[in-house]
Amino acid sequence: MAQRPPPTPMLQAFVSAAQCGSFARAASELNLTASAISHQIAGLEAWWDVQLFERHSRGVTLTEAGQALLPVTAGFFRELDGVLHSLRPDTPQPLYLSCTSSLCSTWLIPRLHGSHTEASFNLDLMLTSTDNLGAHQYDVAVVMGYGDYPEHHVELLMRDAVFPVCSPAFVRGNGDISLEDIARHPLIHRVDDQVCPGWESWFAFQALAAPPYHRGPRFPDSSQAISLAAKGSGIALGRTALVYDALKEGSLLALNGPVMMSPAAYYIICRNGRQSEPDIARLFAWLKATADEFVGEVREQCPQICS
Repeated sequence: MAQRPPPTPMLQAFVSAAQCGSFARAASELNLTASAISHQIAGLEAWWDVQLFERHSRGVTLTEAGQALLPVTAGFFRELDGVLHSLRPDTPQPLYLSCTSSLCSTWLIPRLHGSHTEASFNLDLMLTSTDNLGAHQYDVAVVMGYGDYPEHHVELLMRDAVFPVCSPAFVRGNGDISLEDIARHPLIHRVDDQVCPGWESWFAFQALAAPPYHRGPRFPDSSQAISLAAKGSGIALGRTALVYDALKEGSLLALNGPVMMSPAAYYIICRNGRQSEPDIARLFAWLKATADEFVGEVREQCPQICS
């Protein structure tokens, strides 16, 4: 006999927590408390008799079982939405735009402000921020990577550079900071990976000796590390698209020295064949025009942080 399926709220909590990497952020997304999310996840783990998440002080990560079950669970919600749309073909549907979390909060949302009133834009958008593309429905996605996305139409959005940033108050309190001095100051870490280089990669690029182990906060999201740096807590690695607005506003300063090219870039993707749909084509065009305008402004105003 087939096992009875679990309640839908448990499945929603699982998908959201997997996408966010945090029970607290999933709670905010679903308008629940972190305790309620934790209770739903514990209930689902008991229901299926498998552990779905590894719990850490900095968040949660999927177990092997969780990684296997996430595509199926997330796919259920996507397929349900698709069937409902087919049953109501005349009902206007928003265009789902997914964007990597850090770029969404620091670059995309500020540039969406006011654009919905422009005739050239004129799109009904549903925006989601995620670093796990498979966890959410999307028509168009802005992702960071190397351009290799099978079964997708892919266009380059922009590239950026990596360099140390801190707050003006931090510089006032510590004086001029040379490249050689950086290792002696509190460093704020974005967990190093192949797509987003961390301090270990930066020290190697500058041919500087890094401390064997450098204590400091570690975040899975670049914008979190940058936000802490803006509060004067230390030095973080900024990326051009993520810190330009803060540099312009004066809440961050870029430390002098050669910038490191990011090994990855931002790309716009959609499923093969959908790029010719009018709304998707218009969204692609708007994103690329916005990125081109941004890159041009950075080259003019802050050429030292240009890629």
